Amino acid sequence: MNKRPIFLLLIAGFTFAFAGIFEHYGLGKVGLNYSVSASGRGKSSLAYSDSLSVNMQNPASLAFIRNAGIEMSVQSNHNFLQGTGNTNNYTGFSYGTLKFPLTRKGAFILGIVPLSSANASYQILAEDYSEISHSLGNIYAATLGAGYALFPKKQVAFGVSADYLIGGYTITNDIEFESGSSLTPVRIERAEGFSGLQFSAGVNVTPFDFISIGASYTLPGPAARREITRYMAISSSYYYSYIDTAEFSDINIFPEQLRLGLALKLAPRYILTGDWVRYQFSENDADFSINRFYEGQTTGPFQHYGVGIEKQGILSEYVPFHRSLTYRFGAFYDEHYLIDSEGTPIRTYGISLGLGIPFNQYRNRIDAAFVGEYNSGTIFGDAEGPLLHAREFVYHFTVSISIAETWFHTRGKFR
Repeated sequence: MNKRPIFLLLIAGFTFAFAGIFEHYGLGKVGLNYSVSASGRGKSSLAYSDSLSVNMQNPASLAFIRNAGIEMSVQSNHNFLQGTGNTNNYTGFSYGTLKFPLTRKGAFILGIVPLSSANASYQILAEDYSEISHSLGNIYAATLGAGYALFPKKQVAFGVSADYLIGGYTITNDIEFESGSSLTPVRIERAEGFSGLQFSAGVNVTPFDFISIGASYTLPGPAARREITRYMAISSSYYYSYIDTAEFSDINIFPEQLRLGLALKLAPRYILTGDWVRYQFSENDADFSINRFYEGQTTGPFQHYGVGIEKQGILSEYVPFHRSLTYRFGAFYDEHYLIDSEGTPIRTYGISLGLGIPFNQYRNRIDAAFVGEYNSGTIFGDAEGPLLHAREFVYHFTVSISIAETWFHTRGKFR
């Protein structure tokens, strides 16, 4: 079959599809494990975290949590595909954690945090058939982490965490042939389930009052994947269904991850933060790719660069309420792990705004973040024609509530 009509008519098919087209590749979109406060700072949190927010990037920052409590978040997404008018909206759970500062120098958390997400559809129209492909799912980490500071002034802190990966994706392909064809319409449903472990270690160093340095490293552990494929053909006179199950073990689901960050105290209550994150994807990691529209694809490292600034509020009953608010602003740039045949990765440019609203005698806080992203890259390519590029705008609005309580009273030399 001539592939050229597929290339020409793929654009028209977008108007019938969901947005989030770049989430259709591989594991979907990665790099989602940021708190709402960190998202407001351009997704930067390696070297700085306040005493209320849970830091999902550097477990060493858990040492600075002062009160027990919970932190829960929901997120709303809006996608707009440039040139087609296609939009998609959805709202759902983002993350949830429990925090326990059992000592004055350390704390630990239990929680569920997002690792990757996919919510994308394509429609291909050709001369003799049409196809709609939809990918939907999430991978989360059930995490247990702890941090501890060695010195009274908290100049050096260490932390570790262990994550159990849970979740998967459902990929559906509906294929119909031209009228009069002897071929039967086909639906292919593929369920991808993942499980595995990863371990992280981090450090936070404050050599001077105005500077803090953070670093963390994640090592993937044993992982497995189960793929259940169901082939179905349905018509008024004929039906069949065939199920195929495949098991894979000792595979790389998430790669090694290295994170470095810096925080500078520019002035009283003004904090400048910067992060660099690298996920070391390799060619072998493409074995479980769910992408069907990309011939000659390769994988490379996912890289994130983020910078942000935060103005801390004054928590006092003797100042106007607006001065107790925390304001945040940031920008970031991502290079994603899928690379086209010309050596160009999918890229994301983003800006963010954040706000922290204290309540209940300033011990608790509501955080909100608005993130705007511009995505660009290749969504289709074959050996017979040029690459098809697309541009997409994505808007996120995320809200979290952090509740702190004094559940434990501890004192002593080591606690």
